[in-house]
Amino acid sequence: MRTVKCFQTRRRQPGRSALSVIFWWVLVSNFTLLLLKVFYRIRLIGKEHIPETGPAIFIANHQSFLDPCIVGVLTMDRPFSSLARASLFRNPFFAWVIRQLGAVPIKQGRGDAGALRTALGELEAGRTVLLYPEGSRTPDGRVHEFQRGVLLLIKKAKAPIIPIALEGAHDVWPIGRSMPRLTGRLAVKADEPIDPETLMREHGDAPMEFLRSRIDQMRAKLRDELRQRTGGKYPRPDESDQEPNQNKPVESEPEKPKSERQDDRNAGMNGQSGQRTRAE
Repeated sequence: MRTVKCFQTRRRQPGRSALSVIFWWVLVSNFTLLLLKVFYRIRLIGKEHIPETGPAIFIANHQSFLDPCIVGVLTMDRPFSSLARASLFRNPFFAWVIRQLGAVPIKQGRGDAGALRTALGELEAGRTVLLYPEGSRTPDGRVHEFQRGVLLLIKKAKAPIIPIALEGAHDVWPIGRSMPRLTGRLAVKADEPIDPETLMREHGDAPMEFLRSRIDQMRAKLRDELRQRTGGKYPRPDESDQEPNQNKPVESEPEKPKSERQDDRNAGMNGQSGQRTRAE
């Protein structure tokens, strides 16, 4: 008799305790999915792109503390480990929970060789890893610059890359808010796997920018779809609705030669004089 897929723990996460996989990635994950459906009517798109076996690198944008749960219900069939900011491990209970889910602490602002070795070991064992190349949550909903440290893992692991975009989480739980809103809409999408050698061959000059741009395009499309489904109500408007160039500072004009500046001053003086004459 064929084993039910959710209990195929050796396939889903080889080398891990079957009891742990079933508890966290069957019971807890399905309960989480139920909550996300009830409160946020979450949409899961692209589950067919999640490989059933072998290593894979999930690369996602980072909008809120809900992100691991959101990505987790999409990739539920393939439990992942993730690199998490070291400060998240300060609370003993929370640290225990995220460690059970495979989180590995990494120090921001400097290379953490130990964490990268751990992630590489997970991939070499045939498991999956979730990475947030932005390094921290977005302050405005956009997908910000990807850190180049992730590229080292991509090159060494040679595992397929699964781009994942999520949208709505920044609206539900933005930076500065202590608890998530109980209203909103969520969507998460996995795209087709990218071969790392193809990535480097075709986008070797800027592979991380290619991934960032691709995920941001996916995110923007999800945002439009959520707006259409809710009549424009969700996600609520934020800075990500603006065109990127609207936030760029206005470039100053090059300084004019001295002779031209004198002509401008004379023209200005003449204009002011003319205005005074007309007023008189």
